[in-house]
Amino acid sequence: MWQILVLALLILPRAAQQTALPPRQSAEAADEVRNANHVFNAIHSSMRQWGSSFHHNGMSLFPALIPAGTQFYHGNPNKEPVQGLEWLAFEPEHAINFARKFHRPPKGVPPPRGKEVEYATGPHFRNAKHDTSFSAPKGEQASLNPPPKSHDRGPDRPPVDPGWLHTYRTKEITPLLYIDGTSAGKCDKGTLDSQDILLLNATSEDGGMAWERQRADGLCKLANERWHGKIKGFIRMEAGFEIIMCSFSDSLDFVQSVRAGPFSPDEAVSDTNEKGFGWEVWKWIKFVAARYDGIGGGRVKLDYDHFVSAYTYDLDLFQGETDLPRLENLSASALEKVREDVDRMVESFDPVSTLDDKSSVNWQGIADMVVERYAGLLKYLVGGTLTSAEDLFEELELNLRVFVDSDARNTTAEVNRCVAQFNPVGGYTTNSIAGRSIRSVTKKICETLFAAFNANVTLSQSMENLRSLIEYLDWSVWKRCPQCAFNEVCFIPMWPFGNVEDREHPRCRNSSELNGRMGYWGNPRFHEKDVGF
Repeated sequence: MWQILVLALLILPRAAQQTALPPRQSAEAADEVRNANHVFNAIHSSMRQWGSSFHHNGMSLFPALIPAGTQFYHGNPNKEPVQGLEWLAFEPEHAINFARKFHRPPKGVPPPRGKEVEYATGPHFRNAKHDTSFSAPKGEQASLNPPPKSHDRGPDRPPVDPGWLHTYRTKEITPLLYIDGTSAGKCDKGTLDSQDILLLNATSEDGGMAWERQRADGLCKLANERWHGKIKGFIRMEAGFEIIMCSFSDSLDFVQSVRAGPFSPDEAVSDTNEKGFGWEVWKWIKFVAARYDGIGGGRVKLDYDHFVSAYTYDLDLFQGETDLPRLENLSASALEKVREDVDRMVESFDPVSTLDDKSSVNWQGIADMVVERYAGLLKYLVGGTLTSAEDLFEELELNLRVFVDSDARNTTAEVNRCVAQFNPVGGYTTNSIAGRSIRSVTKKICETLFAAFNANVTLSQSMENLRSLIEYLDWSVWKRCPQCAFNEVCFIPMWPFGNVEDREHPRCRNSSELNGRMGYWGNPRFHEKDVGF
């Protein structure tokens, strides 16, 4: 009897009231916001290690706040507190990799002296030049790249002593700029485009991939001079989230420093280094992976109502065959409007009101609800279990029935109800790029599902439309592993670790399986022997 009722519902006159989506409908035809799917993913992945590793070429800049009293960590060769510009890590297991002291500088770190990085030019950005001549201050970190340890070093490896793990706390509410994606990844895949090309307009061929100190100096000079100190630093991500803090003494209280040397239960000196590269990576990655789904603890608040994304401008970000967005082939004039909007965003940023604003919408939370509702369903629909149109209709009826008025079938009304389930209405949506992008993506999902619930559309056509939708959405959750064991992580390339296989097919791996997993990031400077292990 139940089956008969279902079939009766399916025979309702859907054909006259519903229209199938054409195959491979272009994103622009469906989007109210240009590249709405990419903006959606930027929101969903923001301050999350997994999504920001998968969508590693970030194109968006978010105003960010750190609450007063938030604790951070810094690895340093010296015990004394840092005063000026340096790096902070959100996790101590990240920072401790930099708690080392060299007896002589590593070879090949400083770039040629006298090179210049040109700042963005135009009516809203001063035509300033920044001298990138740099030699690391005595006792300070010359580069964010972890220096090599003392074990198994070749003739070019400097001897290393344990350094110090520092702890700091923010003095007050601290305004920062969050650069999304793997924005601390020193490679030529495009992870640095938002900084080097958009913010700094770096024209020197020597000011690129690896010269971290020059990049940090340039960003902080921009923050201090152009933005009058409204931004105190920059949040970025590699294997772990970090902050380039422009002045430790201005923004942070020093809590403590502890020696980061070897230790063991019986006070004998242990050497876990003998376990090799995989174990050293594991000691870092295990704790970074705990932040796959968010940095946690309310340590960062992003302003989703006032961010800037290059995706929303009339720019050709996907040139050639690549599926990675790039800014490198765009002219300075093409990016000028983006720069103007970044400038205005910073000028209007009010940290106190942003933190206290109870009327703002948590757009990432809404994106989460959309993904949680539809990610599993969409993959199931195209997974091969449903072998007939009746099977597909039955599954769709189960998931769409709450949006249908059975006495007054109307596709437009049904899609609108589907879209409205998670999306606020009124000014919350219309005045926000985040709201419009999420609504646009949700509408495309709902339209595709209702188009498939149509007796006049073949199963193969519906499957093609659904697969096209999945390709368009490109959600990072579809790359996640099943539940891993406690001594494993779902391993995806996180700069500087991982290879091409890890990108294409992430899977659960333990410490021994991490040996030799390098190469995805494509920079010959960084191999097993060069990343600190």
